[in-house]
Amino acid sequence: MMYEAQLVANDAAYYYLARSGRVTDWPMWWVFDNGDAPLTAADIADHIGERAELLEPLRRRIQEVPGGLGHPFWVVDDSPIDTHIVAHAAAQLNWAQCQDEIGRILEQPLDARVMAWQLHVFPNVTGIPTLSGVGTVVLMHVSHALMAGPAMTSLSEALFATVPLRIEGQGPATQRPRPALAAVAGALRWPLQALRFNVRVRREMRRIARENDDSGPNVPPVSSTRLNRRIGPGRAMRTIPLALSLVRAQGVTVTSVGLTAISHALQRYLEKRDGSCPDDLAVLVTVAVPDAPVMGVNRVGADAVALAAAEPDLAARARAIDATLRARRHSASSRRELNRLALIDLLPSRTYRARFGTFGPADPDAPAHAHTILTSIRCEPTAEWSLSGKPFRFAGMLPPVYPEIGLAHSFVGAGDSFTLSVACDPAIVPDLDDYCDLLRESCREVAAALGQSQ
Repeated sequence: MMYEAQLVANDAAYYYLARSGRVTDWPMWWVFDNGDAPLTAADIADHIGERAELLEPLRRRIQEVPGGLGHPFWVVDDSPIDTHIVAHAAAQLNWAQCQDEIGRILEQPLDARVMAWQLHVFPNVTGIPTLSGVGTVVLMHVSHALMAGPAMTSLSEALFATVPLRIEGQGPATQRPRPALAAVAGALRWPLQALRFNVRVRREMRRIARENDDSGPNVPPVSSTRLNRRIGPGRAMRTIPLALSLVRAQGVTVTSVGLTAISHALQRYLEKRDGSCPDDLAVLVTVAVPDAPVMGVNRVGADAVALAAAEPDLAARARAIDATLRARRHSASSRRELNRLALIDLLPSRTYRARFGTFGPADPDAPAHAHTILTSIRCEPTAEWSLSGKPFRFAGMLPPVYPEIGLAHSFVGAGDSFTLSVACDPAIVPDLDDYCDLLRESCREVAAALGQSQ
């Protein structure tokens, strides 16, 4: 039981990345319509408290192994659930101020050794789009080692319906970790692990050559832009609710329509700021990888997708992006990629920690591989979501901003709602609201172009 509670290498990487100073926590937020009756902090605390048993998979925190001689353990967190809830009820916030406050929260990474998740509640926020009155915003701030995008649907059901939380790929948490024993065992295994790793790497290289296996993610270098700089700690974010009809088009996926709008907005933004946009504009798109135990809870890969910036016709651009997405959608679950992850899991933990837990200085000569990032999820509620009787309206989510890419996007579809969210380092994108205006306009232009082409 004790060793089963150790993180697999893929999940441990996100913990090591966070300890190195990079912000890897995963945020998601939900918006509820209060109507004319405000919610109190007590209402919200009661609502969450009633669901404590449903949230049992969250009741854990990290304990390290001395010397990094083994991957960390998940240990049981017995702290009361209300210690994880932060109510921001002191000041009346409007929608822009609430988003600014979320950005400030995301600047402060969680220490998963103390607390692997926090729930922030903003009651009675004014000016939220699509709401009839004031609203309540609930933000989940969670360690990437504990949860990733694919679990967010289940998390939503647990928080706002009555369905137990299920995190695919999650191992047990232990009550009695023995870190010193794990360190001794790790040190003794190290030579054999290194030998097995090298033998299997050579075996895999022979297989790749024999079968001419060129599957897996393809992330070629691209032209660098103002967005490809080492990010700082600052974060700014915006969420844009859109009509689902605006991103639906015959023969093209919703993701492709949204990416075309991002492509057009980025192109206009870079042309406005720098006078030009590279033709090889690209996005790093996260891809869900189901049924891959070696990936732990982080069953998500990524691949680069060209944004067809040289194509002036937006309908043709959307079709080109869609074709690339379809061609690459299985790359993260290819045999070559899953074999690579299995090999990494064989590495001695200290070697792995040194690789991901060290954040070197920025390298101005390092090649860029994408200009932005996109993650997307689609939630199909099995029951109506509500917060103390207040109806759900829309949700947003963001991936971590990558160290050398200062702008990230996400799509969240939940029932009949669809949102586009943007996060950035404000030192790299100081005019985020201007960019969001371009993004809204681009969504309308892409929708019109696709409507005319059908």
